[in-house]
Parts: sequence; structure tokens; C-alpha cells
Amino acid sequence: MAWRENATFGSVNVLKQLNLYGSVFPNPYGAQDYFVDGNAVTSGNGKGWGGAGNTNTPMNTLSEAITASNLTIVAAGNRWWARRNRIFCCGDQELTENLTIFPEKCDIIGVGFDVEAMPRITGDHTIAAVATGKARSTRWINCGFMAGSTGETFHLTTDHMGIEFHGCKFWPLVTGSTHAIRLADDNRGFKFIDSDIYEHAGAPGTGIYAEGIKVEGNGQHDMVFRGGSIYATEGIHIVAATGGYNSICRDMIVRAVAITINDAASLLVIADTSLISDADANTITAGAVVNANLCNRVFLTHSGSEEGEWIPQPQTD
Repeated sequence: MAWRENATFGSVNVLKQLNLYGSVFPNPYGAQDYFVDGNAVTSGNGKGWGGAGNTNTPMNTLSEAITASNLTIVAAGNRWWARRNRIFCCGDQELTENLTIFPEKCDIIGVGFDVEAMPRITGDHTIAAVATGKARSTRWINCGFMAGSTGETFHLTTDHMGIEFHGCKFWPLVTGSTHAIRLADDNRGFKFIDSDIYEHAGAPGTGIYAEGIKVEGNGQHDMVFRGGSIYATEGIHIVAATGGYNSICRDMIVRAVAITINDAASLLVIADTSLISDADANTITAGAVVNANLCNRVFLTHSGSEEGEWIPQPQTD
């Protein structure tokens, strides 16, 4: 007996074909599937959801599944170097761990329920540089992330290619946290699609990220921010000289206590985006530091006396 479902998160379509016990077959990417259930009492082999008479039971930490995935995707006998693994995970605040390694060429797909129809993973994740950190083409799909401290929820250090978040949500600590995502250097191909960075609903005004997404270092090419929302003291901060060519922000809502988008590199193309600042931004740079020549249909609302500002501002005859 089998059951099929197609689900789309951003631009990623996930085919799930489940048998009675939850094993997914076949992996359409041609490689291996793993299963994680944070509520499992003991950790299994990660090859299925378990159930009566089924010896394929889930692992109970993401770290175990990531380790297993990184072994099989590069195994010479498999010849899966151009394929992708998948990790399906669930757990109602039972997934508490600080990751230091990502699964390369792998989708981590959240299923189940924890306040919303996704798992929520609590922790601070500083990912080591490649090759140790393995962060090549990892896609997080439908996962929630709760900060474990006042620091960075995700810190991608260097040379992480093609890291993507699709349909994901981020919450800071109740007392506030520094960054939801910090891209330190050479994180080319980063994508933030249909994802949201929130303030902590239990502490409005204090439970907020200082910066939603910070981009620094060099080689930060081909970034995409599309279809989601950010609420932070400063929304997106791109420091000067990051080399962020071919980067686009489109169909976003960015709300900030002060500057919504601070693009000191002046390379980000922004279109069809709403910027909302709590600051008095009658002077536009109090609410947005962007290259107006690269903006199209961008509107900034703010707490100043003026009603709002188009960026670029309309030309008058």
C-alpha cells in the first residue's frame, strides 16, 4: 500500500511516496533517504519511520543522519557524486543540537507538526569551512529554527556553495539574538526563498535579531532573496566590497527598527519589494541604503511625517 504527495516549497518540488511504514521510495534524485524523529526514544538505522514489524526505524538526531549522508554521497562504490540524498525530519522541540557540519548535496525536509506544519530545531549552528563543514549544496526545506543563544543561529564561515533555505522560519531568543544567518566569506549561490525571520512573539521589541541576514567577506555572488519576510533591527546588511554580483532581492517584505536593507556594496538588484522602517526616514538613507539605479517598484514606509518613498524617487518635470 503506497501513498504519494507532491509538495512545493519555493522553487523546490518534493515528491513523497510513502509505504505503510513511511519509507520513501524511490529517491527521485537517485541516491539515499534518511529519517529523523526527535521524539524517538532510541536511535535507529535511519532507513524508515518504523512501525509494527518494521526494523527500519528513524535516527533521533540530525547529526547522525548528516554523518551517514555525507558517507554515502561520496562513496566511490555508489558513484553518486552528481546525485542528492534526502533527510526527512520531525520533532516537536525535541531536536536540540548545535550543528557544525551540513550534509553535502542533500535536502533536509521538515515534516510533521510543531506549532506549525514543520519541525523546529533549537540551537546555534556554526558550520566549519569546506571541506570539513561539507556545506556544498545543502537545501533546508520547510524547517523552523529557534535560536539557542543571543548569538548567531546560522554562521556559514567560508567556501559554502549553494546553501538554500526554502519555506523556513527563524525565531530569536526571547532576549534577542545577533543574526539569523551570517554569511562570512565566499558563500556563493546562497538562496533565501519563501522564508521568514521573525521577532519572538513572547517578547516584542526585545526578542529580535540585531541583523536578519548579514553578508560580509568576499566572493558573495549569485545570492537570491525572494518571496519571504524579515523583521529585525536591521533587515539585510551587505558590507562593502563583498563582490556580490548577480544578486537579487525580489517580492520581499523587509521590516526593521532602523535600516531595512543596508547594501554598502551597492550591487543588490531589488524589485517589487516593500520596505518598512520604524525610523523617521524622511531622509531615505535612515530607512534604506541601496543603489537606487538597481531598484524597481521598491516602496519604503516609515514613521516620518511623509507618507512614504518610492525608490528610486519619481522624476519631476
